[in-house]
Amino acid sequence: MQKEQIHLLLVDDDEDDYIITRDLLTEMETTDFTIEWVENYKDAVQELTEDRFDVYLIDYRLGEHNGLDLLKKGIELGVRGPIIVLTGKGFAEIDFQAMQMGAADYLVKDGLNTLVIERSIRYAINNAKTVNKLHTQEQKYRTLFEQSVSAIYITNHEDLFIDANSATEQFFGYSLTELRSMSLKDLFSQPEQYPKLYQKLTCKGMVKDFEAILLHQDGRPIACSLSAARLVDTEGTLQGYQGIITDVSQKKKVQQELIRLEKMMMTANIARSIAHEVRNPLTNINLSLEQFAAEITDRDDLSVYLDIIRRNTKRINDLITAMLNSSKPSQLSLQPCSLNQVVEQTLTIASERIKLQKVQIEQQLDANLSDILLDQDKLVIALLSIINNAIEAVDSEKGKLSLRTWQDAEREYVAIQDNGHGIEASELDNLFDAFHTGKRGGMGLGLTSTQNIINSHKAKISVESEVDKGTCFTISFPK
Repeated sequence: MQKEQIHLLLVDDDEDDYIITRDLLTEMETTDFTIEWVENYKDAVQELTEDRFDVYLIDYRLGEHNGLDLLKKGIELGVRGPIIVLTGKGFAEIDFQAMQMGAADYLVKDGLNTLVIERSIRYAINNAKTVNKLHTQEQKYRTLFEQSVSAIYITNHEDLFIDANSATEQFFGYSLTELRSMSLKDLFSQPEQYPKLYQKLTCKGMVKDFEAILLHQDGRPIACSLSAARLVDTEGTLQGYQGIITDVSQKKKVQQELIRLEKMMMTANIARSIAHEVRNPLTNINLSLEQFAAEITDRDDLSVYLDIIRRNTKRINDLITAMLNSSKPSQLSLQPCSLNQVVEQTLTIASERIKLQKVQIEQQLDANLSDILLDQDKLVIALLSIINNAIEAVDSEKGKLSLRTWQDAEREYVAIQDNGHGIEASELDNLFDAFHTGKRGGMGLGLTSTQNIINSHKAKISVESEVDKGTCFTISFPK
């Protein structure tokens, strides 16, 4: 049988001890040792730095330094081979310290023989191989944990954060130290959602794609999808939870945009059907009305009723026209134009209403905005609809209206914000629907037309609102 090859370093300041140890090792029948010897701390540190041996035997007494000092240095250097500490006499305290510091074994020279040293070296090497393998696997999974683009976290049985990768820190804006003083529940925008997550984890042991609104450190809400599982030990005792959090804000925006497009298509189909079915009989009514009016010229008392009929048929016709215009894509006349110019022109048109309501205007317009292709006239109509709604939403003399423009690498933005009564969350999804209005006597087509104009510019419009605090419309245009 071929002998196992082991490269060994012996650190001992006594040459006689080196010779005795060497002779014991050469007596082994199953192992062929290549032994090197150094007698001082300085040379031993150099050898540990190079880390080229399978196993290290270190004597406790090395003059100025001792074996525990060298053991500590080896651990700091990350030596892969196991380190066995040797001493002339058995001291329980030294034994305990050596094992606590990471020694593979502790041997007393007085009781040393071939069987003892062979067994110690063999177990130490096998154990080191296992530890190194586990360390490699741990590093592999730690790398996956740290480099994941998804936010991954680990909590204890009370759901307090124990660990989190850098993506989690970036995602929420908290450092790992800050997270370790928090629980997962602290991140929920709506605390009542957390018990639902915890109940599913308790009952099923895991939860997948649980949707919740979590809070960034700056208070910004983030639409998230959370998947988590319980962590248990070999006896089935709960140790904690591990989870992955992904941002689904963009997915939600895309879904909302698709819903809006579907609503617009449906509105357009309904508008065309109504226009066809209503305008034909409406035309007949108007023709009959004019014929009837020509035949009763001697009845002045009927002229009042004829005027009522004319006004209402005209209102019906105007309503159909507005509905058709709001549902079909706007034909744009695009010219290079600055968003700032559009905002200023819109405010000029709305100035009389602004003065009448005594609304305070705040402008923060980015002077560095570049010209982009816009239909200025139609865009003024769109912004005017939003501004008029804002003026009606604020209290007279207390109202504030803020208009801001800015840009990034890809888009230019305009935001219109008021401090009015706000909009209920349940109403936001229907805000741009045709005939949806909260104003008495309104047709509910203003914001539908606004969205139509915005969409025709290949721009995007979003709304954020809080009851009794105000509403903000944000429109972004591609450069």
